[in-house]
Amino acid sequence: MNPKTDDLGEVKLSKAKKEDVKDIVKIWVETIDWHSQIDEDFTLDKDGKINFGFMVSKALHEPTQIVYVAKVEEEIIGFLFGYTKKHSGFFKKRVIAHISDIAVVESFRRQGIGTKLMAKFEKDFARENQADELTLYVHLLNEGGAEFYEKLGYSVKLLSMRKKLEH
Repeated sequence: MNPKTDDLGEVKLSKAKKEDVKDIVKIWVETIDWHSQIDEDFTLDKDGKINFGFMVSKALHEPTQIVYVAKVEEEIIGFLFGYTKKHSGFFKKRVIAHISDIAVVESFRRQGIGTKLMAKFEKDFARENQADELTLYVHLLNEGGAEFYEKLGYSVKLLSMRKKLEH
C-alpha cells in the first residue's frame, strides 16, 4: 500500500500480539537507524534487534507494560511501547506512565497515526493505571519529534547531560 497515491483507509489500533513482534522490531530498527545518523550512540549492538524483540515479547504479558500497534489492512504501520512506574522515597509519591518507543513507518508519517497512538496510550493505559503524568525522551537533534510532542502538550522538564570519557 502506498499512502501517497492510495486512500489511507481505516487505521486500527490494538494491543500487540505475539505475531506482531517481528514487524514491530523491523519498524523500530528503521527508526534506530535514522537516530544513529544523528547520534552514533544509537548504533545498534549486534544483539540489539534480538534484545528489543525479547523486551517487546515480555511486555505483552506484563500488566505494567503495553504495546499498541497501528494497522491498515492488517499491515503494521506503527507502534508504541510504554509502561508505568511508581516513584516514591524522596519525593511525593506518583505514578509515571512512560513512553519508551513510538515509531511510524516513514511513508505513513504526518497522517495522524502517531497522534492516535499517543492518545490511546494516555486514555486506555495511563489514565486506567491512575498515572499522574506522562514522560518520554526525545533527542535534542530530533526537532520534528520535539515539535510533535510539544503539539501534544509535552514540555521539557529535565535536560540530560553527558561527558564522553577517553580510554
